[in-house]
Amino acid sequence: MKAKQMLRLVLPAAICMLILPGLVQADIYLKYKQRTDAFEIMGQKQPARETVRETWIARDMIRTDEGPQTMIMRIDKKQIYLMDNQAKTYSEFPMDMQEMARQAIEEDQEMSSQEKEEAKDFVEGMMEGMSEFSVTVEDTGQTKKIGPWNCRKYVQTTNTAMGPSETELWATKDIDLDYDLLHRMAAASMMMMPGMQESMDDFVKEMKKIDGVTVYSVSTSAMMDTEIRTTQDLLDYSDQKTGKGFYTVPENYMKETR
Repeated sequence: MKAKQMLRLVLPAAICMLILPGLVQADIYLKYKQRTDAFEIMGQKQPARETVRETWIARDMIRTDEGPQTMIMRIDKKQIYLMDNQAKTYSEFPMDMQEMARQAIEEDQEMSSQEKEEAKDFVEGMMEGMSEFSVTVEDTGQTKKIGPWNCRKYVQTTNTAMGPSETELWATKDIDLDYDLLHRMAAASMMMMPGMQESMDDFVKEMKKIDGVTVYSVSTSAMMDTEIRTTQDLLDYSDQKTGKGFYTVPENYMKETR
């Protein structure tokens, strides 16, 4: 995977962390429709994007499928695997967003030395901004029914040096989950973020205020003087049995040389 592709991955991943609506427990399947409105950042125009994201979570392992791409996060190994299911190739990165980007930049043979330095400076600045991280959750007490689920409204406010974000989310307890595991997995995945180790306890305490699984959310983030709006809708949920090797790279996939 080329570094420019890697940066296009890191930026949305960072945005997702800022609007994080919660994760779930072992062998749980969630299917969300996500839409991000068009925006421009650092002179780069990003078109509106709508995707369907399927997520399976087991203890210490998360798999996300989005179109032909798969991301496997192995918290037990502190590794992330990015798979192209059409080309049957994969890339492997450490479970550290800054190190992930740095590694991709260093190994990209198509970038000049100057381009690499500029890319590193951009990533470093972005990560430094995200390291000043705090999140608060307010239970509004409002309730309504969304589809088959009885939901309660929460407002999650996230602040970093890069800018604030606010998420209005509706969560339900109609879906039976191990909610303690939910919060532990959410916290474990946030370890990718720089500086999170110092604020992990505060983060978990706030996220526990969200009593249930997010059914709908709308988030507005301010990043580098750019407003980014994202909505998410829960389409499906079930317990699913996953086969052996579901959270590993298939043996017939070839590792990408960058």
